[in-house]
Amino acid sequence: MILLDTNILSEPMRPSPNKRVISWLDQQIVTDLFICAITKAEIELGIALLPESKRKHSLFSAAQEVFSNFSDRCLAFGATEASIYAELIADTRKKGITMSVEDAQIASVAVSNGFSLATRNIKDFLEITALSLINPFDV
Repeated sequence: MILLDTNILSEPMRPSPNKRVISWLDQQIVTDLFICAITKAEIELGIALLPESKRKHSLFSAAQEVFSNFSDRCLAFGATEASIYAELIADTRKKGITMSVEDAQIASVAVSNGFSLATRNIKDFLEITALSLINPFDV
């Protein structure tokens, strides 16, 4: 099972999506791909912050279509993930590494469920030894 990071989930919504990412997504078993509430929130926030325009409405529609495809495969951030999150943040800070709240939450969801994480930002997650990483931009 694979959790999609925000940069992978949003790639198909781009005007010129990366061909490697699209090919990688097409090769996956759809039911093995998941998103989480944090990723959904990041995308919705990005769209909400855009000025009113055709582009904003187009992105909103594209995002809603993507989210509907994952309606039964959108994982929550709950109590278990909160405990893992606290450990991840503490461990990385002790190593002098700053991790964003969102990245740590997404990683916590992946670790909690035993999923790999598909992301472009491999370096942001390298210190999390319990996490298997996939970079669809490099396949």
